[in-house]
Amino acid sequence: MYNSKIRDAVYDDIQENFPRYLEEARELVRQPSVASQNLGIHECAEMVADHIRRLGSTDVRLVEYPEGSPVVYETVKSKNPKAKSLIIYCLYDVQPPEPFDEWTVDPYAAEIVDLPKFGPSIVGRGISNSKGPLVGCFKAIESMQKVLGDVPLNFIFVIEGEEEAGSVNLKRFVNEYAAELSSADGVYLPGNRENENFVPKVLLGNKGMLYFELEVKGGKWGGPKSIDLHSMNGAWIENPIWRMVWALNSLRSPDGKILVEGFYDDVLEPSETDKKLIKRLAETFDEEMYLKAFDVDRFKVDYHGEDLVKAYLFGPTMNIPGIWGGYNGDGTKTIIPYRVRVKIDCRLVPNQKPEDILEKIKAHFVKHGFDDIQFNFAEPTLYSKTDPDNDLAVAAVRAMESSGKVPNEVWPLLPGTGPAYLFTTDPLHVPFVAYGLGHGGKIHAPNEYLMVEGLHDNIKSVAAVFLEYIQIQADKDEL
Repeated sequence: MYNSKIRDAVYDDIQENFPRYLEEARELVRQPSVASQNLGIHECAEMVADHIRRLGSTDVRLVEYPEGSPVVYETVKSKNPKAKSLIIYCLYDVQPPEPFDEWTVDPYAAEIVDLPKFGPSIVGRGISNSKGPLVGCFKAIESMQKVLGDVPLNFIFVIEGEEEAGSVNLKRFVNEYAAELSSADGVYLPGNRENENFVPKVLLGNKGMLYFELEVKGGKWGGPKSIDLHSMNGAWIENPIWRMVWALNSLRSPDGKILVEGFYDDVLEPSETDKKLIKRLAETFDEEMYLKAFDVDRFKVDYHGEDLVKAYLFGPTMNIPGIWGGYNGDGTKTIIPYRVRVKIDCRLVPNQKPEDILEKIKAHFVKHGFDDIQFNFAEPTLYSKTDPDNDLAVAAVRAMESSGKVPNEVWPLLPGTGPAYLFTTDPLHVPFVAYGLGHGGKIHAPNEYLMVEGLHDNIKSVAAVFLEYIQIQADKDEL
């Protein structure tokens, strides 16, 4: 535990300045920043850069690329020559707010609304994912600077503007700046990590993903090749949609098993440490809360407890997020369409490689007589995993446990996907930890929110992580 008097002084400063901190978070939300629409990106990047300048930076860089969003990059250095370095990774872009008519307030007004169960909450696009936590991290450092004078940590800010669009340029950035970034001892991703029951969690990894699009058109197998036909021709002309259905049916069994040969070959069993974390998670994992939050009646597998947690965290999946073809308008239109398209995402676990899985899926289609299926594109993302005994992970867990939030959870793997692998694999190999108090929700959906009290707790929790990390380093220096 870090010196309690210093910690309390930092918390007091956060409390005193919280009204201003809250307004600064709302101000960032009011600036649109939709990467996929190129809406407000550079204006928002400049606002983020201004936040870093107020922490003592003299040379914030907006690393530009011909296409896409700039990466906001800068180091705020300690005067302590022994100071460790932490990369603060986060994002300033947001998902599109559409459909507008489903919002109860203007998505860019950042209004404070009294929500049932959650009380006063900021409602706006990006407040939870991730402008609130991003500003919260800046403000935690600001309060630490006021109390400590010099914070014995070097903060390397890498704030990207296209995480919601695939982090394409972040891949280039990490490789181009690898020599500078490799000096870091850890990567911290701020976020509000409390669920609907206010149970917080530390995240130590995430699944990878292979995202691709399939297309079937008429060809040598049959079916129209360039125009839709009247459906009376169904007596002698085959429909590409049926062919796609048959192809998709070959990929997965009704019980969820993926039938692609070799799909599971590289899947690693959870380690002994993972198993201990799974056992701990099963004690607090609220199945009913998730079913209610997802508005579903049952899970697709009849698992409970440790088996359910293991399947959720360490089970690879194959999902169809979208399928379209033919006529989808009102009324009737009887046609045989000439093409159909499907998007598929596969969530991958250690040690699966997306490029390998893609080749196996292509071989599967050839083997089953669907060699005419066209892959329009494929986007690979590797999994990421960090040792829970790493100093930054230990600091985050200590901060969470000292918060008084009981129960709390440590997740060895998050079922979602992100760019963490860019830091944890070649060329950097830096541990990556995500944590922060506070509850928010409806990310990517209308009426995204973050509790006002949650933002306050979030800022304190970020400071707690950094203070615990400083203490761990001080304890090592004394040995």
